[in-house]
Amino acid sequence: MSNLQDEKAIAEGFLIEMLEADETGDYELFTRHYEEKDLVNFSRAVFEDDIKHMNARNGKNLGYEYFGSLQCYRADDHDGCYRFVWKGLYEKREALITIGIHRKNDTWYVNTSIVH
Repeated sequence: MSNLQDEKAIAEGFLIEMLEADETGDYELFTRHYEEKDLVNFSRAVFEDDIKHMNARNGKNLGYEYFGSLQCYRADDHDGCYRFVWKGLYEKREALITIGIHRKNDTWYVNTSIVH
């Protein structure tokens, strides 16, 4: 397996955009790198509710530190699938942030974004 530096850079770029979207409440920015099929049950209302609860639980994001990568599985058509983990530094606590990405037809997509 390669050292995944290119894939990590792509995932980190997505992470930066998604953290900005969390802070500004920008649903379009948050979802811009998802495939439509991965957004079936993720509406603007769900996003806004998630942000409200994350802000109450975590406070504002102050930064992040890279932890590493995990194996990823995706049963549908793709050229690669990877998950990357960061420690999210928030006002109220630290949390793990997982961003999963996959490549399909030479385009990278987010398939997982979780704050644990």
